[in-house]
Amino acid sequence: MKELKNKNCLITGAASGIGRSFALALAKEGMNLYITDINVEGLEKVKNEVEELGAKVYSDRCDVSKFEDFEVVAKGFYSKLGDVDLLINNAGIAIAGGLKNLEIEDWKKVLDVNLWSIIYSQKIFIPRMLERGSGHVVNVASGSGLFGSTEPLPYITSKFAVVGLSEALFSRLKNLGINVSVIVPTIINTAIWNTSTIKISPKLLKDFGKKKIDKVYDELREGLSKLGMSSDRAVRKYIRGIKKNQLYIFDNKSLLDILSLKGRDLQEYENFLVEYQGTNAKNMMEIFHKHGINIEDYN
Repeated sequence: MKELKNKNCLITGAASGIGRSFALALAKEGMNLYITDINVEGLEKVKNEVEELGAKVYSDRCDVSKFEDFEVVAKGFYSKLGDVDLLINNAGIAIAGGLKNLEIEDWKKVLDVNLWSIIYSQKIFIPRMLERGSGHVVNVASGSGLFGSTEPLPYITSKFAVVGLSEALFSRLKNLGINVSVIVPTIINTAIWNTSTIKISPKLLKDFGKKKIDKVYDELREGLSKLGMSSDRAVRKYIRGIKKNQLYIFDNKSLLDILSLKGRDLQEYENFLVEYQGTNAKNMMEIFHKHGINIEDYN
């Protein structure tokens, strides 16, 4: 989608992080926005920020795990703005805790938000795009959707599925006038680091105590935050990729190097996965450099 000005955009998960940054950046591009989130208070703040930029914006509470919520959003969008030119499926959650500690309901919750929400969204909005032969769908996945980075397991599973779905839609829709992009963020400073649920085994609690375990996870979050790119900076890269109609949109070359390693030498790739298991912010860079993976900006 080369031209964004005066076009209409729907963003899910817009109350914080990448979604908020998309809303502000696209408002500056002159787009009309319809933003949604389950966090109504945060959503209202973002709406006010967008209005201060002079853009037209509407907001709706949306639990993306519910198909009927998307139906309500679609009705509101079409009545207020007309057709959806740019659809950004951004909402996501994470639950970590290891295979033994995760309940089936944990898996269902993550898959409902991260995967089924995108299925619902595309079921509702793509048919109308096809009727007019234009539109652009952007699904926000993760670098964890390209290689199995150990944790969180349900999150990784959902993001691999989003990548596969996006590729399949791209192949089916490209010649019908619909562009599809999948964004694969690396480490971005967003609220997901602080809102993720971490399930701790009873044995760990007994052996180490909650206070010590919380400290370890706090240090992990702090380390990842220091490594991470700001969501505003990342979104500027993503918008450039959208304007180029790219299928894959990266913010860092490391993922390209990991994909290259995977295709070039499966044995070394397997070694990388094993070494990456249990890594932390301190030695992550050492492992990347050992396997020729460059941490450089992309796009």
